[in-house]
Amino acid sequence: MHAIAAEFGTPETSFILPAKGDADCLLRIFSPIKEIPFAGHPVLGAAHVYVSELSREKDASALHAETGVGVLRLQVIRENKVAKLVMDQGRPKLIGGLTEDQLSTVEDALRLDRAAVAGFPQIVSTGLPQLFLQLKALGALSKMTPDLVKVKKIEEQLGLTGIGVFTLETVNPQDSVHLRFFAPSIGINEDAAAGSAAGGVAGHIALCNILPNKRLRGFSIEQGLEIERPSRLYVNVELKDNVPDNIRVGGYSVTVSAGNIYMP
Repeated sequence: MHAIAAEFGTPETSFILPAKGDADCLLRIFSPIKEIPFAGHPVLGAAHVYVSELSREKDASALHAETGVGVLRLQVIRENKVAKLVMDQGRPKLIGGLTEDQLSTVEDALRLDRAAVAGFPQIVSTGLPQLFLQLKALGALSKMTPDLVKVKKIEEQLGLTGIGVFTLETVNPQDSVHLRFFAPSIGINEDAAAGSAAGGVAGHIALCNILPNKRLRGFSIEQGLEIERPSRLYVNVELKDNVPDNIRVGGYSVTVSAGNIYMP
């Protein structure tokens, strides 16, 4: 599986296997350089393949997938023969902030001026620990050219799987957040549609009160525009006593190519 993922060279490659427990299937996910326990985009993509090609229940409205972070429930919403898949990521966990020295190191790696940063960066997890940093303006985010060697070093030092940088200024008026996500430690220089980061940044936004509660009940994130692979992910934050209790991330999915691999 690792050899196949390395050959494809896509950010993640999912493998659908028989479940070990009561789930519908087991998903194993590989970046080009290592296996990872969880990632949003490959889970949604694998779910699309499962419900459209492998499931005996073609009209099923839910799928339970076993992953390295536990069993995930995915809702299947069919709209004019196109499936919208929504994944429960669970309660976000705030791991902590950064010291002044750590923030300076991150700004240096991202090649950002302190004046461009809004609020306080936080490490948040909905399955993977990730660092999120808000910028004041879209222009600064779009022009970013991170030093990926330094970004990888920060990931290793802080135990992260990626750094997400976002702003509330968007290109598309219907979206609420513009996100870029860098994870060179797992072979992903920049991701075009990071489901785990969408959940993580939603957790950060909710925990830090960056958006009002009523907007958390349904908003969309634009990503991938800077690398000419635009995407849109839909997010819903469920609150309990004004605290984020569950985050759901989803998007529309279509098959763009198919083929066979013959092993000697």
